Amino acid sequence: MVTAQKPVLLIDVDGVVVTTKPHWSADLQRDFGFDKSALRDHFFAPFWPDIVTGCNDLLPRLEQALKAMNSNIKASHLRDYWFSKDATLNQDMLDWISKRRQDGHRVMLATNQDHSRAMYLMNNVGLEAHCNGIYHSAALGVAKPNPLFFKHISEHENREASDLILIDDTLQNVTAARAAGWQAHHFTDVTQLTTAMVSGD
Repeated sequence: MVTAQKPVLLIDVDGVVVTTKPHWSADLQRDFGFDKSALRDHFFAPFWPDIVTGCNDLLPRLEQALKAMNSNIKASHLRDYWFSKDATLNQDMLDWISKRRQDGHRVMLATNQDHSRAMYLMNNVGLEAHCNGIYHSAALGVAKPNPLFFKHISEHENREASDLILIDDTLQNVTAARAAGWQAHHFTDVTQLTTAMVSGD
C-alpha cells in the first residue's frame, strides 16, 4: 500500500516566522539621524523592486541611497543593523512548524527577500534548522504576488498545485496563491492557523 504524500507547506517569513513589531526601522532617527521615510524615498522606492527580484545587489544601492541622504553611515553598518533588528523569531510558529515536520510535511520558506538577507536568515538566524529549505524572490527572479512566483515553485516541487499550501500574512499573496491553484491560509497567529488548517478555510 502506497502512503500518500502530505502537502508541502510554503511559509512566509516576515510577519509569520519573524515578528515585525516593533519594526526594525523604528529607531533610525535616534540611532542614525534620519527616519524611515528618508530610507523609503531614497532606497526602497527606487531600488527595492530590482533588489528583491535579484536584478540588483543590496549593498551598492544602499550606499548610493545613503550618499543621496548626505549620511556618512557605512552601508554595511546599516545593513547589519537592519538584519539584526529584523530577526526576532516567532517561537510559537517554530513550534508549530516542528510538529508539522514530525507529522511528515515538507516545509519550505517562501519569501520576498534579496540574496543577502535570505542567507542571513538561514545561516545566521538559524532558520535552516527549522525547515527543508527556502524559495526566495531574488533566486526565483520574481516576487509575490506575481503568478510566476508560484509557478516556479510548483515546477521545483514537482507536485500538483493543490498539494502546495501557502501560509502568509499578506492577503494579496494568499489570493494570488489560490489563483495559482494552491491552498493558502492568511496568517494572523498560530491559534488561528491551526483552526484554519483543521477546517480547511
